[in-house]
Amino acid sequence: MIRRSAALVAASAVIAAFSFANAPAASAEGELSPVMVVLDSSGSMTARDAGGSGTRMDAAKRAVNSMVDGLPDQAQVGLAIYGAGTGSSGSEKAAGCKDVRVVQPVGAVDKPALKRAVTATKASGYTPIGQALRTAAAQLPKEGQRSIVLVSDGEDTCAPPQPCEVAKELSKQGVDLHVHAIGFRVDAKARAQLACIAQNTGGTYHDAADADSLLGVLGRVTERALRHYEPTGKPITGTADPFTAPTMTPGQYLDTLSPVEERFYAADLQAGDTAYFAATAVFPRGNPRRIEVVDIKITGPNGADCYHRERELHTRAKDDGGALTAVLSWNGTAAGSSKPKGCSVPGKYVFRITRDAKDGIDRVPVELQLRIEPPVTGSMGEPAQTSVVEFAQPPAGAVRAVRGGGSFNEATTLPGSGRYGETIYYGEELFYRVKLDWGQGLAYRITFGGRPDGKTTNIRTGLFSPVRSEMRFDTTAYTGVTKILPTDGKPIATPRVVYLNRNANNAQLRKAGVDGWYYLVAKLGAPSGNDAPGGVPVTIDVAVAGDKVAGPEYGASTGETPASPTPSAGPSEPTPSSTGTQGTGGVEPGGDAKPVAAESSSSLPWIIGGSVLVLALAIVVAALILRRRKPPAPPMYPNGPAQGWSNRP
Repeated sequence: MIRRSAALVAASAVIAAFSFANAPAASAEGELSPVMVVLDSSGSMTARDAGGSGTRMDAAKRAVNSMVDGLPDQAQVGLAIYGAGTGSSGSEKAAGCKDVRVVQPVGAVDKPALKRAVTATKASGYTPIGQALRTAAAQLPKEGQRSIVLVSDGEDTCAPPQPCEVAKELSKQGVDLHVHAIGFRVDAKARAQLACIAQNTGGTYHDAADADSLLGVLGRVTERALRHYEPTGKPITGTADPFTAPTMTPGQYLDTLSPVEERFYAADLQAGDTAYFAATAVFPRGNPRRIEVVDIKITGPNGADCYHRERELHTRAKDDGGALTAVLSWNGTAAGSSKPKGCSVPGKYVFRITRDAKDGIDRVPVELQLRIEPPVTGSMGEPAQTSVVEFAQPPAGAVRAVRGGGSFNEATTLPGSGRYGETIYYGEELFYRVKLDWGQGLAYRITFGGRPDGKTTNIRTGLFSPVRSEMRFDTTAYTGVTKILPTDGKPIATPRVVYLNRNANNAQLRKAGVDGWYYLVAKLGAPSGNDAPGGVPVTIDVAVAGDKVAGPEYGASTGETPASPTPSAGPSEPTPSSTGTQGTGGVEPGGDAKPVAAESSSSLPWIIGGSVLVLALAIVVAALILRRRKPPAPPMYPNGPAQGWSNRP
């Protein structure tokens, strides 16, 4: 094994002093995916709307202008119009079938310019849907989550190209390009064509019977298109052979997985290290397979079987899409480890990821995270906790408006105790984060408000640790009446975060052995049939309890056995057992959905605000370097010890 240089060891000691200082996220909170809106301005849009208040084009203009008014300032939205540049006579067909005009390229939203362009549009020509889809796709980035929102009152009148064939072309550009189609007073044939476009790109289809419904549907669909899970990370390609696996250093990576495939990745572990390896697979709505599985297994140097794996299931991948995360932790090289002999020595360890989905789509993106924690060479901090925190009464004050992000990477920060609220749309999974320093804990609950016209579907919430290990979840059916999660009336909560929690007998307590960003996820499932009108109001009540205390004193792992005590031989943060589940809706067997049995739960009041952190100069410099920059691979742990052990953004 190669030892670190003296300079690197010295640097490790300096950075270790600022462990878990929690620098800002590398990507913007609540970052929105780019969207291209495509509007039908063909001659049929001159027909009178059912409501008698004008033409279909008038209704479409009102809907688009209302949608534009509701766009967040940071939205990246463009607009294309087809059928407005020619007439609909036979002699004009050749020109009319090329008549697709980009009136606003995808970029920072310019609301006045968008509304002026829409207002000036006149309906007159043909319906080149296939060509419009190609034009819109060309305006979007070549990678990353992106969407097209198509509004049409009829079927294509210019094929070829056939719109469904174009949709299949677009699907080959990646599973993260979606087309959401809205049929405005369409007949059965046009509806089938538009639905085909949506289904082939993992998008959604919606009917709008009149001006009022179009007004609601367009805004809702565009809002949802802006918030999708956008996988990020440094590109990496795992191998089919464990002995040629690429060696990872701590950070976040991005690969893809076929329906039935195993891939291998390696990491060098030194004496005393604890490794956390997370794999987050991202599934689009419309995934052919209802149940998806992600499995991680570890082998030691020279292929030694470590007899340790983690396996997670997503039970509603077909209906809801969304993310599925499996996490494997390993501290076999710690002093006193009882792991198999071939897996308790420093060296190259290999992680195998398997996706089991025989009838799944071709490939899905998979985020990979490697986090390595050096051994503790001094104090381990406070004793382990025996209970989770509680709150004595709900928070006071008004509900603060927030916009949840579409992924772990874009989770919106909730700055401390209080009440937060927004609207969640059917099929959405929204991410929020709360920072916990050593000595702090949190408790929360989510209220899904009632809607008289709400559709029956599933709701879900989950709490994830800084290494993406799910600590607890709860789920139930939503039928349009107010529902509160957890359903047992007790909040989902952590103990106060201390290093020695990892030795607790209770799995939920063990996972609070890491300080940093804790993630709250809210999910509203997709109902069967057409989408429901409007969204569902959600309120998140959060309590952060406890004062910041001194944490563990990390040292640099140098290949030598640490002189000071190390934690017990059990994994530092065990993830759910191989029989556990993590679906994004519905009731999944085997999950730990029950609250921790508190031996002496502290009844803590709601604390308004949060701690003020004074960051050392080294952290300030690092934050300045990273600020406003979105590299291909976000610096996952910019502020921890040299091996990358710190809080993910």
